[in-house]
Amino acid sequence: MPDVTISAVQARPQTTPTATEAPVRKGPGKFGRIMVALAGGALNVVAPGAGTLIGELAGGGANPAADMKSVLAENQESMARMFAVQQQVQNQTQSFTLLTNILKAKHDAEMAAVHNLKS
Repeated sequence: MPDVTISAVQARPQTTPTATEAPVRKGPGKFGRIMVALAGGALNVVAPGAGTLIGELAGGGANPAADMKSVLAENQESMARMFAVQQQVQNQTQSFTLLTNILKAKHDAEMAAVHNLKS
């Protein structure tokens, strides 16, 4: 029978962080990231930018105040772009309404001339 050598495994002593050592903050796991993404997406529907803010805070952002300021600045820029797009759509709608009213008036005048000739 061959000789079998069993080596002893030394267990590492459990250490707890002292007051001078900062505990290492571990980010959320895969499931946590999925849940944060879902919650962030749902919040973005209700309040644009809020979901991003929640996602950054829950995702382990290093500096919540700086993250909040950057998200608010991005939100403000996004709102300005959306306002510009809204103005463009409103201008196009007014132009379309004006054009359709002119064409309708022209058509009505032509039809009135045709009806006058028939009678």
